[in-house]
Amino acid sequence: MWRFLETYLGKLGLWLYNHNIDRALALHLRGEVRRDGLVLKNACNRLEIQWRARDIHPWDRDLPSDTEESLFAEQTLADTEAAICRLFEGLPHVDVIELSVLGRRPETAIMSGTIHRSALGAARRGLISTGMRLMDLGVRYHLSGWEFQSLNSDNGWDPSPMTTPRKSHGQLVPFR
Repeated sequence: MWRFLETYLGKLGLWLYNHNIDRALALHLRGEVRRDGLVLKNACNRLEIQWRARDIHPWDRDLPSDTEESLFAEQTLADTEAAICRLFEGLPHVDVIELSVLGRRPETAIMSGTIHRSALGAARRGLISTGMRLMDLGVRYHLSGWEFQSLNSDNGWDPSPMTTPRKSHGQLVPFR
């Protein structure tokens, strides 16, 4: 019952959001004589978000450093995938998420990307690896062994080939 109510309220909220955009474009509401207004062709809502990856659990901090790094990498990849899915689910009016994930060192981006809602539905669920699913969505990162490399460092790695947008996910979706 609660799930039905939650779904209904989500749809009502989305309708109200669309209605408010239509009202803003309806010029006749401001006292004009003409009944026509601006016609919405498409709209795209973008969320820019940045978070710091959480560290591994304190009881795992006594493990060898390579094991600790692999645990951190696996946890960060899984957390990022879960956050993306939950953001799109919880914010139905958001069409595009621009994300950046900071690593253990301050202000060091280890993951970034632009994810379109349409890519989430088109993502290949058959991919076994969480990392491959994230790359398929448009998230870029570089692991050396199981250690994240900074996306903005001079370590010889060039992220530019991965940053070119894919045409299938770079299009605006019709608003309705």
